[in-house]
Amino acid sequence: MFHLKFVLFYLPTVGTKKQIESRMLPGQNTQAYQSMLYQITEQVKAADQLGYYACAFTEHHFHIEGFETSNNPILLSLYLGMQTKNIKLAQLANVLPFHNPIRLAEDIAMLDQMTKGRAIAGIARGYQKRWADILGQVYGVGATYSDKSETDAKNRALFNEHYQIMKKAWTSETFTYKGDFWNIPPENLQFPMEAVRAFGKGLGDDNQISEIGIAPRCYQKPHVPVWQPFSFSEETFRFCAREHIVPFMLNTDDTSISNLLRAYQEEASKVGRELALGESVGVFRDVLVAKTDEEGKRLAAGGNGWVWENWFHPLGFGEALRRDGEKGQIGGDFNTLYDRGFEYVGTPDSVNFMIEKLVKNHNPEYLLMWQYPGLVPHEDMMRHIEMFASQVMPNWVD
Repeated sequence: MFHLKFVLFYLPTVGTKKQIESRMLPGQNTQAYQSMLYQITEQVKAADQLGYYACAFTEHHFHIEGFETSNNPILLSLYLGMQTKNIKLAQLANVLPFHNPIRLAEDIAMLDQMTKGRAIAGIARGYQKRWADILGQVYGVGATYSDKSETDAKNRALFNEHYQIMKKAWTSETFTYKGDFWNIPPENLQFPMEAVRAFGKGLGDDNQISEIGIAPRCYQKPHVPVWQPFSFSEETFRFCAREHIVPFMLNTDDTSISNLLRAYQEEASKVGRELALGESVGVFRDVLVAKTDEEGKRLAAGGNGWVWENWFHPLGFGEALRRDGEKGQIGGDFNTLYDRGFEYVGTPDSVNFMIEKLVKNHNPEYLLMWQYPGLVPHEDMMRHIEMFASQVMPNWVD
């Protein structure tokens, strides 16, 4: 059995439920945004002192409603990194098809240098059409639903190419890349600078740039760890296994979880990675510790429960709750989330019991835990973070 690594995951929500429902567009409200920054800062500073492994932030755009107002998770990582000492800083995730891969590799390398090796790079493909189809215009690609469509295939091809470019940039002094989308450097790039020839690399006798490199490179070697959320796809888990990437799953059905874990372990073995079942894999749950089970359910229902029903369920995330072989619609209410095992909420004893069952059945290395500043009152979130660290974590870490 591994010692679990606990990760706080912030989407984050800007504004209270009342502010969002009133259509005041709290995502654009300075006071609401500053309140979110304050709450996240205090919570992550406490988590840093209490020994949590990492905190993570999503990437989404145009969320004026207040849901997932996190358009730059690298900036949020740096903001929190400058106020903490030990906690690792992840993005779950940077959506690769809509980024310039060289710029993204540089930004993550800078984050890693500025935090002296605390950065974790998250990568994803993108599923929200409102922003993905707008930002993806420059590459002629949009959101994907992993449906094997032409759009899905192009999204995956661009994702793969961008990831390969980032790896080369992180691990090579100088490099070249020729693919379907990128030619690095382009042909006949003239740059007759003797300083490059005298002090650098990549300039040929014909004054053409033959290779390029990024500066700085990562603080961690050979590069920062890489994580990927949240796929139900065996294909994605096998890709992650080959590439030494940690995938995170939302699935709650034991059979589905076991199938994905076995696929990861099997594919890792093919590339010389002999892993125990569950090693290098994470599970995502809504986790909230309270004084009583009733209080935990009430707080969680007003946090993840409300957002899930109004935002994530309509986006198709109910598939994560589907049982093996099940047909038909899946409910999007909090009771469905709780009954199907996504909600690890209640007293420390109750949450310990839920984690014990997860570890016994699947033995994941990471537990990613949903956090909702604004929707769950700050004092309750601070109490949860402290109670989890003092009454749950000691059972599962060194």
